[in-house]
Amino acid sequence: PRATLIVCPLSVLSNWIDQFEEHIHPDFHVNIYVYYGSDRSKDPSVLSEQDIVLTTYNILATDYGVRGDSPLHKVTWLRIVLDEGHTIRNPNAQQTKAALNLEGHRRWILTGTPIQNSVKDLWSLISFLKLKPFTDREWWHRTIQRPVTMGAPGGLGRLQSLIRSITLRRTKTSKVKGKPVLKLPERKVLIQYVVLTEEERHIYQSVKKEGKAAISRFFRAGTVLAHYADVLGVLLRLRQLCCHPCLCINTSSSSFSADNKTPEELHETLVNKMKLVLSSGSDEECAVCLESLTHPVITRCAHVYCKPCIFEVIRSEQPNAKCPLCRNELRAEQLVECPLEEEIDFSNGKKSDQEWISSSKIDALMHALIELRRDDPTAKCLVVSQFTTFLSLIENPLKESGFAFTRLDGSMAQKKRVEAIQCFQSSQAGSPTVMLLSLKAGGVGLNLTAASRVFLMDPAWNPAAEDQCFDRCHRLGQKHDVVITKFIVKDSVEENMLKIQNKKRELAAGAFATKKPSASEAKQTKINEIKALIDL
Repeated sequence: PRATLIVCPLSVLSNWIDQFEEHIHPDFHVNIYVYYGSDRSKDPSVLSEQDIVLTTYNILATDYGVRGDSPLHKVTWLRIVLDEGHTIRNPNAQQTKAALNLEGHRRWILTGTPIQNSVKDLWSLISFLKLKPFTDREWWHRTIQRPVTMGAPGGLGRLQSLIRSITLRRTKTSKVKGKPVLKLPERKVLIQYVVLTEEERHIYQSVKKEGKAAISRFFRAGTVLAHYADVLGVLLRLRQLCCHPCLCINTSSSSFSADNKTPEELHETLVNKMKLVLSSGSDEECAVCLESLTHPVITRCAHVYCKPCIFEVIRSEQPNAKCPLCRNELRAEQLVECPLEEEIDFSNGKKSDQEWISSSKIDALMHALIELRRDDPTAKCLVVSQFTTFLSLIENPLKESGFAFTRLDGSMAQKKRVEAIQCFQSSQAGSPTVMLLSLKAGGVGLNLTAASRVFLMDPAWNPAAEDQCFDRCHRLGQKHDVVITKFIVKDSVEENMLKIQNKKRELAAGAFATKKPSASEAKQTKINEIKALIDL
């Protein structure tokens, strides 16, 4: 075999193609085939003749499909490389099964986060690498996973020596022969507090008061987790109000009841609830596997789970399965799936006829951008938010102040993403100096070293998601000091989010030593977080 298969997330596909162009000598010919898009060649003999075949996890899983006989699985590869390999950490996911069943002589995994939530994330990776005997799940549990999670003496040491012998690790501070591998400029994170105008504060307080009353009712009735989507809805509204009053207009605050709705209306409400949960940028976990959601589905009682997890619950509790969070009855045919992230467009049609108004946060951003342009007209910056609607609102003042900008978010097609990145990275006069970036789309694998300033418009639930995003520009190839400004509204849900972020950071730092929280502890943590966020 001669062909190398590289599997990566869609957002990184263009970066691989750029890197090949950059690093392969012009006189040297390498056949690179991008196995993506509806016109991809399904002929295994064509694929096995290539030097390199590039594809994405989604395509790998889709083609593997029901029968498992995709063209990629009919080729014996010389080497298989999984980029951002933690993508396969859930052993029940379709893409994991598809990756594990590929045939190849050599296997590589590239990832900066081999363990995201718990030690069990590692098992799929080790399985893919075919590191016997650890590929045997029972053996893995007995020798590594159980001792580490129980905090047994020697468990952690065992895990560390396994990792040490199978990984080549490079961090930003690694040294080779006493010299740093990487000389990176400094990275500073500043927090800039924003004070709301009287009018904004008035709207914020009234929504907060109403939301607090509703959440207090749930607490009194002991049903706060049964109404988790509603709680997230209240928090989301407050977070959006910190950014701009207009973001809130289209979300109705009607409470949720399944009784008097037609099936169509109910379906519609559920899909909207789920979009709310997903778009709130909360790194929402499935209550069954306690991992980030994969293939999210929502139950009739408005709880979101991974599809494979909740199907497993329904299968094992036949015939009377109950929702793990609120014990309402569960039926497989009532579950509603969410449209794929790429297909959700949260911008809800631009309201062009409305009079455009600014907000305290946009004013603070524009002030900073104009000052930056005055000091250094060529400086490039990323403006990051979790809300694509907010990014659309920021476009207006950027145009008015004459900024050249580009945009990258999850609803854009692959071609458009590539164009946006290329024109932003270009150093030609007149190339955009501002990129509007959605946190989800800008999280992994992108290379945006042209920027040396980052403006984070709203804090994320998960501090790791922010750090990942900052590393888009603070990485190999960055020549300038990177300055990151986080805009936080004083006396608001955002300040409380910072406190929770710090707790999460402390937890992550000691993560290896701590036992995994039980389901009831995880619930209690959620409840405490809700109280802290809304000042109950």
